[in-house]
Amino acid sequence: MGISFTAASLVLISAFLHAGWNLLGKSRTPTPAFFCIATLSVGIFFLPLNFWLLAQVDSLPRSFWLLLIGSGFFQMIYMGGLSLAYQRANMGLVYPIARALPVLLVALATVLLGQSLPLLAWVGMLLVTIGCLLVPLVYFREWHWRAYWRADCAWALVAAIGTVGYSLADKGALVYLGDAVEGAVPSLVLAYSYLGMQFLACGLWLLLGCLGQSGTAPLIQSFRDLKVGALTGAMMGATYGLVLLAMTMTENVSYVVALRQLSIPLGVGFAVWLLKEPAHRPQLLGVGLVCAGLIAVSLR
Repeated sequence: MGISFTAASLVLISAFLHAGWNLLGKSRTPTPAFFCIATLSVGIFFLPLNFWLLAQVDSLPRSFWLLLIGSGFFQMIYMGGLSLAYQRANMGLVYPIARALPVLLVALATVLLGQSLPLLAWVGMLLVTIGCLLVPLVYFREWHWRAYWRADCAWALVAAIGTVGYSLADKGALVYLGDAVEGAVPSLVLAYSYLGMQFLACGLWLLLGCLGQSGTAPLIQSFRDLKVGALTGAMMGATYGLVLLAMTMTENVSYVVALRQLSIPLGVGFAVWLLKEPAHRPQLLGVGLVCAGLIAVSLR
């Protein structure tokens, strides 16, 4: 079973928002402390909804809470890797790598978990991944494995691994939460309530990491930019809330992860147009392959 038109539409809308908050975050040279403020603001905002939802269920299994904690941890890995990559490279380089690499990784993970994908979906996901590998190149003749053996690409890879972790954990946690409410709560409320829990968990992990590494100084500095941090968090929350809602409508999470990558050409386009970053032919070809791969996945 693939992905429904409604779920696909929600993911495509989220892609525009995702590229937008990455543009906003990159314009502020983001740090883990910046993302800590952004995620905690969303988590605190949704606390009343969280308490209301938890009051509707008798209990949640231990596995749900472990998946939630694990999702927050992997979201922290994603945010930390993304911020460190943005400090070292252009958005047009980092964004496609961080977003495209999870496509095949999540697909492989779902197959190992017993789900299957049609051949056309595999072809599409492979095209997305190849396109991702072209993005860091300035000239085609420069292609070599050493082109990716760089600190910025390494941190983008860390962000990609974080994406794989929280995507799989969130799908599992939503199944447990959906079973607990037994259809008594609308899917939209379910998705955004879980979003608040997940962002709160991520924010607390980021808070621990910031305090352990640099103390309170980076947090105080980011708090001075609270309006931008809160706005970024709101865009992040709106974006991922739509993705979570799509997950409740889709059996195989790899379709959702693949379609989210429409944000790659959008992100590159925003970087070239608004941030005046350079565009190179290998990068543009890579973006084209990503788009072709997404079309193949959507056709399934």
